[in-house]
Amino acid sequence: MTIKIKEKGDSLLSNIRVSVHILIKKSYICMTEFSLYNTDMRNLVFILLGYFLYSCSAFIPEPDMDLRLKSQKLGIDTCIANGEASSLSVTTLNKDQEIHTFFQLFQNGANNLIKASETYVLDDIPSDTTYVYYFDNNERIFAFQVKIAIHSDSIYNSATAFYDSDMQVITKEFATIDNCDIPIGKNDSLLIDFSQFKIPNDITGFVKEKKIILRNR
Repeated sequence: MTIKIKEKGDSLLSNIRVSVHILIKKSYICMTEFSLYNTDMRNLVFILLGYFLYSCSAFIPEPDMDLRLKSQKLGIDTCIANGEASSLSVTTLNKDQEIHTFFQLFQNGANNLIKASETYVLDDIPSDTTYVYYFDNNERIFAFQVKIAIHSDSIYNSATAFYDSDMQVITKEFATIDNCDIPIGKNDSLLIDFSQFKIPNDITGFVKEKKIILRNR
């Protein structure tokens, strides 16, 4: 089965295939020279070959990563909508001791943070714009959503960026969503420049930057 990897992946995969071909050819010559009946030599070559292939696999881009991350986000939103996660409200204050930011934090059964929403407050009035962060099992942020309320607090237009492990945007998703952030329709009218946002890499960076304390952590 051949997996087609787009853009840089094609070139990288091609280079790896060439390297593997050369290694296999040299291994065959080596085994022939020292005799196929030399069990120790043959096993050593197979071990080195296996290690090489395993090492190369780490550099091959994951196919369909965008689909996996979108499914992971939907799974978190569905889990919360079904009442399978606990929530905690946290506020931060400005220098005048007035509410500056409102956070809604969601944790799973293991008390791991899986999602956090952030809404700024001005003159005791919450902004129509909310920022939402999604965390994977390794505590890394894999998705960041900007949503704007439409006439009420129950329907929003949203734009979501999905990130790889290097915090590079690999895909975006635009939708009209309900108050649980589950899509109820497609909408690409919300234009967001995600490069203007400084997104923390993980939970540690998130709580440090936002100056909040997580429960049971």
